[in-house]
Amino acid sequence: MAIQFTSLQSIVLDLLNIVRAANISRSELISPRQIEMWVHQYRALLIKQDLDKGRMINPDYIQELPGLQLEVVDRSAGMEFPSGLYLLRTKLKLPKTIDLNYRSGFTFVGTVDGREIQFVPESRVRWQQYKKYTSGDNLAYLRSQHMYLVYPAPIEYISIRGIFEVPTEVGNFTNLHADYTYADWDTAYPIPITMVTTLKSMILKQELGMTVQAESDSTNDAVNKQQPNTVNQS
Repeated sequence: MAIQFTSLQSIVLDLLNIVRAANISRSELISPRQIEMWVHQYRALLIKQDLDKGRMINPDYIQELPGLQLEVVDRSAGMEFPSGLYLLRTKLKLPKTIDLNYRSGFTFVGTVDGREIQFVPESRVRWQQYKKYTSGDNLAYLRSQHMYLVYPAPIEYISIRGIFEVPTEVGNFTNLHADYTYADWDTAYPIPITMVTTLKSMILKQELGMTVQAESDSTNDAVNKQQPNTVNQS
C-alpha cells in the first residue's frame, strides 16, 4: 500500500487549479514560486498561532538536520567556561526556525547517537561556570544562526530537529554537498493534513483574492490590455 502524505506540489497545484478555474488568464503574474512562498508563510503563521497557545508540538511540524559537521572554536571567540570543555560550532549556518513566544523552535539538539544536549539561551551559558552542581553540563546555544556547543570532547557531528520557517531550506541544507537534487517538491510537507484546508483558504482570501480583484490582462492575447477580472468570491 502506497504511503499517503501531503506534498508541497499537491498544495501549490491545487491552488493553481483554483486560480485557473476562476478564469484568471495564464498571463497573470501568479507563478508556482509565488504560491510556494505564500504556502511557507501561512504554514509558519498557523503553526505559531497553534503553539503560542501552549499546545504540544505536533510531530508533523518537525524536520531534522542530521549529521551537521562541527568545528572547534577558539575560546577567545566565545566565553569563559570551566577547563576541560571545548567550544564547538556548526560549520554552516542553520535555517531559521519559526519565532515562537513561549518555547524554542528547536526540539532536539544532540549527538548523532541520540544523546540530548541542553539547548539554552546564550546568556545562561555565560553564567554556567559559577553554578556549583551544573557547571560542567553539556550545553548548546544559538548565535548568528550557528549552533554552539560547550562539550567535553571535540565531537565531529550533531543532529538537530526543529520547526523551520521554510521547509525546503532544510532539504537544500541537508543535501548541500550531495550529488543529487533533493526532491522536496514531491516529498511530505511538514504540516498536518488537517491544517491544509485552512492554509489554502487563507491564501485564497488574503493573497489570491486580492490578486483576482485586481485589473489584469484576462484575454491572454499578448496585448497589454487591462480589464478587471470578473470572478465570484465568497
